[in-house]
Amino acid sequence: MPNKNTPEKTETPLHPALPVFLIDGSSFLYRAYYALGTLNAPDGTPVQAVFGFSRMIKKVIDQFNPHFMAVVWDSPGKTVRHERYSAYKATRQAAPSDLGLQKELIQEFVTSIGLKQVAQQGIEADDLIATLAQTFSAQSHDVIIISSDKDLGQLAGPKVRIFDPFKDTILDVAALENAYGFSLEKLPFYYALIGDSSDNIPGVRGIGPKTATALVQQFTSLTELYSNLSSIASARTRTLLEANRDNAFLSEELFTLQTPPTTISLEECALAPDAFLRARPFFERLNFTSLLKQLPAAQQSPSPQAHTKYSFSAITTEKELKRVCAAIALKKQVAIDTETTSVKALQTELVGISLCYETGSAYYIPVHKNYQAVETQTSFIASAEESAHTLSHEVIARHLKPLFESEAIKKYMHHAKFDLLVLKSTLDLDITGLAFDTMVAAGLVREEGGRVGLKTLSEQYLHESMITFQEVVTNKKLTNFSQVPLALAVDYAAADAHQTFALVPLIQKELEKAEQLTLYQTIEHPLIHVLYKMELEGIDVDRTILNKLNAQVTATLKVIEAEIRDLVGMSESELNLNSPQQVSDLLFNKLKLTPVKKTSGKTGYSTDSEVLSELALIHPIPQLIIRYRELFKLKSTYIDALPLEINPNTGRIHTTYKQTSVATGRLASVEPNLQNIPTSTPLLNKDLQPDSLSIRAAFMAPQNELLISADYSQIELRVLAYLSQDPTLKTAFLHGEDIHARTAAGLFDIPLDKITSEQRQIAKRINFSILYGLTPFGLAKDLNIPQHDAKLYIEKYKAQYPGVQVWMEQAVEEAKANGFVTTLWGRRRPVPGIYEKNQTLYQLARRIAINTKAQGTAADLMKIGMIELDAQLLKKTPDAKIILQIHDELIITAPENSVDTVAQIVKNTLESVVTWDIPLIVQIRTGKTWADVSK
Repeated sequence: MPNKNTPEKTETPLHPALPVFLIDGSSFLYRAYYALGTLNAPDGTPVQAVFGFSRMIKKVIDQFNPHFMAVVWDSPGKTVRHERYSAYKATRQAAPSDLGLQKELIQEFVTSIGLKQVAQQGIEADDLIATLAQTFSAQSHDVIIISSDKDLGQLAGPKVRIFDPFKDTILDVAALENAYGFSLEKLPFYYALIGDSSDNIPGVRGIGPKTATALVQQFTSLTELYSNLSSIASARTRTLLEANRDNAFLSEELFTLQTPPTTISLEECALAPDAFLRARPFFERLNFTSLLKQLPAAQQSPSPQAHTKYSFSAITTEKELKRVCAAIALKKQVAIDTETTSVKALQTELVGISLCYETGSAYYIPVHKNYQAVETQTSFIASAEESAHTLSHEVIARHLKPLFESEAIKKYMHHAKFDLLVLKSTLDLDITGLAFDTMVAAGLVREEGGRVGLKTLSEQYLHESMITFQEVVTNKKLTNFSQVPLALAVDYAAADAHQTFALVPLIQKELEKAEQLTLYQTIEHPLIHVLYKMELEGIDVDRTILNKLNAQVTATLKVIEAEIRDLVGMSESELNLNSPQQVSDLLFNKLKLTPVKKTSGKTGYSTDSEVLSELALIHPIPQLIIRYRELFKLKSTYIDALPLEINPNTGRIHTTYKQTSVATGRLASVEPNLQNIPTSTPLLNKDLQPDSLSIRAAFMAPQNELLISADYSQIELRVLAYLSQDPTLKTAFLHGEDIHARTAAGLFDIPLDKITSEQRQIAKRINFSILYGLTPFGLAKDLNIPQHDAKLYIEKYKAQYPGVQVWMEQAVEEAKANGFVTTLWGRRRPVPGIYEKNQTLYQLARRIAINTKAQGTAADLMKIGMIELDAQLLKKTPDAKIILQIHDELIITAPENSVDTVAQIVKNTLESVVTWDIPLIVQIRTGKTWADVSK
């Protein structure tokens, strides 16, 4: 902005006449597209912009309850400004290839809710908005322009204001003039001087906002300015203005909004009170569940169980249970699902079990003690027999156990790992013969970011909607599923097993079509049971160490706070280091440090880690703030949170592993995420000297056991050497050389034995960054060196490892040829951006193609290693167990008296999972705690 004053939200009430809201459609479209990550409809269509646009429209409707509103669009092709200046907007990158499709869907959504859309060939949306604002304000209506486009500020007037939905601010003339420092009539004059890079409006090259503001305040117009150039004190400014006279007047003309004629009437912009409700079918089609949840329940809809075309029933007698079990034994297949009181598999109560052995019917076994109580208070009683009682756990387990443990009976499940844990922890039932997990399998063929929930898959493959949890629990104000009446619970729960059963052949066919069936059968499916055992086992956690660490971190935070207060002479009440606003005030107002950049919302100066690191070079306080924030995040994210994750029944933490949620195939740890636990915690003692204590010290082996860490050494670089067959890289690994020293020798043209630790560190950064799209800019920033030096390092790396460069280009060509890349074991990842004309998106796609082939292959290799190691441990040392996976590392528990034997089995197994011409090296460490075995 031209000066430091920031517009504040006005409290001026709207004009008593009903206001008209004009939405800048293109502004909304682009903000929605880039604000969200990839989001796809059930059929794979990208819809993140559609979702974001719909959400923003709802925000406007909820906030203002508009009676008159219209969306104004730019027209495709050239405009009148292009006729005046052929280079107008010429520097803009090409729009993403899927943006046009998403715009069509957005326009379909806008039409569905009865919202007027305005566009006119050859006319820009801003000019149409100017006409409409002028027309409606002349009719005594207030006009609210909804946009974050700075061009539209020139339209503000007594009855026209600007609403920025992203900042939630309504800007009137006073607020805008306060921000700019001059009257809005001069806005085209101001932009005639500074130009507008986004539209390629040239302005006066060399004149920035500060100088332009001073000139606009001094002169009444651009014409007056050029008539009085001799009165300008700065010779440089005079020279710049004289050299760019034509550009200045051209820029003023381009920036000034026109008012082309239009026939749009106020009545056409009328919006019905229930407009947004009309989007329900559209949202259902695109699976916008969060928006659907914000709509009131559909009027007069039949109860969910009233329209099912399948036969679902409850099993409440032992006779019926025997009959169903006999049928399962005869069919030799069954889909199994559980209902629980919570999503914590090892801390939940089992509510019921669903079974399906053929399409058309399914069964629900109520288990929870609540059912009798619920049935006596509701009209949802299916029959007197069903409401009489539930079967005992002992009876249920006795009949299900032989079926569940029979290898001859195929089991189908959706999210099998969860149900396996629930059945084991509640009924002590084990399941063997798992034949298919529809969730894991669907994860291999979903679009990136796509959902694999059962209800989504049912709509996608079976074209059938299912009853939602919201309908049976949330909307009825119930606490959990155990309170759902039996008749309703039957239709909800039995459908889960039925749809799982029906999905199996369809998803199997999809796997075959995408050539992912072998990957599923050889890696992902056998891994399910390995991960189940790991989650069931968990890891012991010592609360006393976490409490001690909490006390130390709290003390260190206080030391840092006190040190900063002493340096600046502030009291405790005056300084809150957790407030970005107060930190900004401290740095830029009290300490007078030069701001580095604005916040993302442009409302103040940023104090992010990048800014603090730069300021730390010239003042000690920013470095202290960095340490404070690091520690505070550790405390809130881990030290305070981990004790809450300890299972009260086991005294252990049981993380959950997601198998196919990461596009490269890597495992993801959640609830809690143990893959991000830092190796050490940087502390400061009372003298502000570095100290440390590891959070990992709280994670330990059980009594009489030890932990074994098995860490694949430089696995991604070894994968790169194998895939690229680069001779220099291969030789380094075959000869057991220090790969970072070898790279440093090439970068600095010196012998291996002369490499310094600093040079090796630079080489290490480059080695580990090369697969993530290393650029001169990124490397320069990372190493704090000039871009010229960074560019030279990268060029030398390419010369040293030419085979790597050839392989990278081959990966990109593979993506271009197929639209996807594959890992060594065939895992596919779509790379749609590889066809983009937009260079930012294209370069991202290149990085994805290269990284996926290497990191994805390493991830597959680790999964294969886990499967093989689990089998070897079960065969040779069954008391040893894999308990954690941290990317390239496994943690195993073993009895103290056999730890050396187990360690050797682990090393031998993991190093021999493949027969490559590049050796795999596994580093083994043993100890009592996770800290002991960490690097």
